[in-house]
Parts: sequence; C-alpha cells; structure tokens
Amino acid sequence: MVKFLKAAPIAALSLLAGCSSGPSYEYYKVSSRFVSSAQNQSAPEIITTPGYGQYAGRALTVAVRAPDRCSNNTANQASGGAAASGAILQTNCGVEMAEIERGLTRAGYNVISWNILEREMARNSSANEVASTLGAQVLFQINSLENSRKTLGQDARWERTYARSDPRGMTGAPLPLTEETRNMIGRTYLAPIEAKANTRAYAVTLDAVAVWVATGQSLWYYRWTRAKEPNGTAVGYNLPLQCIAGYGFSQCSQFRPVGAQAQASTVVAAGESVAISASERPEDVEKAIYAELYKEVVQNFVDSFAKARQFAS
Repeated sequence: MVKFLKAAPIAALSLLAGCSSGPSYEYYKVSSRFVSSAQNQSAPEIITTPGYGQYAGRALTVAVRAPDRCSNNTANQASGGAAASGAILQTNCGVEMAEIERGLTRAGYNVISWNILEREMARNSSANEVASTLGAQVLFQINSLENSRKTLGQDARWERTYARSDPRGMTGAPLPLTEETRNMIGRTYLAPIEAKANTRAYAVTLDAVAVWVATGQSLWYYRWTRAKEPNGTAVGYNLPLQCIAGYGFSQCSQFRPVGAQAQASTVVAAGESVAISASERPEDVEKAIYAELYKEVVQNFVDSFAKARQFAS
C-alpha cells in the first residue's frame, strides 16, 4: 500500500509531462506571386484644325486655365512624399497646373500663370479677354485632370506554389494538393493578404484644348489616358504555415521561422494560377506613381503642341 502511494505521484507526474509536450506540427510554405502581362496602351488622341498649322507655330506667349474642379494637394502630397497634415497652405490645382506651366516654359514659351488668369477672371472678364489683355496668343483650357485605376486584363492572376518546410522556414519538396485543399488554403489564409495588395494599374488622364486668343478659335484638341505598365510580377509574398499534425490544413497558423531562411521555391509542378479581384486601396505610394505618370503626360502634351513650330514661316 505504501509503495503504491509513493508510485502514484510519479505516475501523475509522468502524465503531466506527457501533456505538457503539446501537439506536434507539420510545416509548409506557400509562395504567392501576382502576375500580369503588359496592357495595350492607347495613343494620345490629338485633333488639329487648319488654324493650328496657320497660327500655333507663331505663338510665343501662352496662358493656362485650370479646370473648374481640381484636387486639393500640396506638392509633397501630390508626389507621395508626405501625407496631409491639415496645417499646410494649399491651392486648388496648384501642383498639377504648375507642372504644365513648367513644361511649357521648358519648351520656350512665355507662360501666364493660371492663378493670375483666375484672379483677373474674378473681375467678370472671360478667360479669352484676360488672356488677350495679358498678351497671350494661345489659351490652353484644361478640361480635365483625372487619376484612376484600371482593372488589369483577363490574364492577371495569383500564381501559387506549395512546398513542405521546417521550423527554420527552409523550402522543402513540392507539395501536390487537391483542388479542394488549395481552395480552402486560399480562402482561409491567402485571401485576407491578397485582398490588401495593389493589383490594378494606375492611370492619369489629361484633356485640353488650345484656343487662338485673337479669334477665339479652337485650334488643337488633346486627350490621353496613360496607364502604368505592369512589370511581370507586381507583388508577392511567402507564407510559412505551421499546422497541427493530423488535422490537415484546418488547424494552421503563420509562424516566424527560426534562424536562416531559404529563398522561395520556383518549382511550379505543385502550384496553380488563380484569377484575382481586389478593391482599391489608396496609399501615399499611389500618389508618387500618379505624379510620375502625370509628368509623362504633360511632357507629351507640350511636345505634341510644340510641333506646330515646324509650320511657322
């Protein structure tokens, strides 16, 4: 009896020791990359009139009029360099219009600033009258400045690779999975990550008309939507998963690998391609992309109009 009582605590301790070891885990790595091909870019839509060839080449001084509705950003905000702080002096359309004015100035034109034009128009004068009084031969009416995001083509997809791994996050053998299992992994673990990814193309539109001030005649029309080209893999990530042994992928969690990690496997035999759909997610990085696209559009706008100089006598 005494021996049994002494043995009981030992057996209980053994049981506790067995329980404290916890479940065993199996380790996997899922690599997901968003892939899309280049989109067809539309060329700028430019309409010239006979007056363009007759007059525009002689223009030395130009005025610029802003669209009626514009975004309200400072230079750093529009370029993506800073977020709004709420205490910055702002001017409607100032950043975008200044880019147009700089482009025209670099092309050799004397430029009457858009805000000077607006100030004088506030005295109940038309844009054409003010431009004439200030000595401009051409008035650029900017009809629209638009930022947008385009849905990528039907080939846009998430390419996923599945592999075994270990606590260090090393990539092991490819892991063939059934469609049902892949769909479950996608819904449970990948969709929340991929929904936050920027997987749509950024685009900028400039719509404008050039008016010969002396006659009020529209000489030249310009419209271009420039979209950013996707460059193969746009975004991607590796997801290390630890799953309780015996439960498949139903009891998994992301883990931080211990020690060195291997690069993601490029084996595609145990992978798949999944079509995607993601909602817009505004960020400061978007502003930087829009700013670069806008500079390109403005440069094309100015260069295209300046071709009239070849007709100047």
